[in-house]
Amino acid sequence: MDIVRLTAGKKKIFEDFLRSYLARADSGSGIFEAFSYSLTAGGKRLRPILTMLACECMGGKESDALPAGLAIEMIHTFSLIHDDLPALDNDDLRRGRPTCHAKFGEATAILAGDALIFQALSVINSSPYQEDVKLDILKCISDVCGVEGLVQGEYRDVVAEGKDLSLDEIEDIYRKKTSRLFELCMYAGARVASADAEKIGRLVRYGTYLGLAFQAIDDILDMTSSEEILGKSSGKDLVQGKATVVKALGLDGARLWAGEMTSRAVSSIDHPDNGASSSLKEIARWMLKRVM
Repeated sequence: MDIVRLTAGKKKIFEDFLRSYLARADSGSGIFEAFSYSLTAGGKRLRPILTMLACECMGGKESDALPAGLAIEMIHTFSLIHDDLPALDNDDLRRGRPTCHAKFGEATAILAGDALIFQALSVINSSPYQEDVKLDILKCISDVCGVEGLVQGEYRDVVAEGKDLSLDEIEDIYRKKTSRLFELCMYAGARVASADAEKIGRLVRYGTYLGLAFQAIDDILDMTSSEEILGKSSGKDLVQGKATVVKALGLDGARLWAGEMTSRAVSSIDHPDNGASSSLKEIARWMLKRVM
């Protein structure tokens, strides 16, 4: 399977949908300009791609998942805008160009991130999904992003700087700040096509372990890759004393840990097997190859 070609094709479908949405939604405001700047900065678009594949796993069409994928990408982008702020990671580079606050100023960046949260809710509310599907996805968004999810994970990541945490404590941070959003991708994409709780649960578990592997891989690359390749600052985890599996286990141990999480992700979706689930497995293995 040519996973690079497959993901590139799905990325183009999402980018076309995003451009169409922004053309319709353009308010001409400074806040719209700022969050559009960050939304269109590119990246792998992994989360919308996962959302599309989850939908296909449950018998739906990739186009059915586009509103859900867009909402999730908005939430992801909000988290990046705020994560880059001087009060948090203080980064001036994201995806190879100036971060939102470096381009528009700190106050505008904060408000742009805030706006994206509500834009995401609006995208789901105005989607063609059935009302019960909308409610289920919105509930999942609130669960994933609140004090038991993304925001709490980011908070714990900040307060852990300079401290020696156990592997279990680091894993909990990873689960909240990264895995929960991957779980949302799998849940939302699958729920668009089906209400089968057992099958959706298997996909969500895939998202859990994929997110853990993804964060470990990201932390390894921060230590081993360059700013030019990453499109963002490298080596900052060490400088800031971040709690990472690299810090806890060393580079070789972190690679083994990422490999174990990847194996768990793949085994979560062994049954049923179809083209989309095979693609999800290949994505997990492809991610791991970046650090092996």
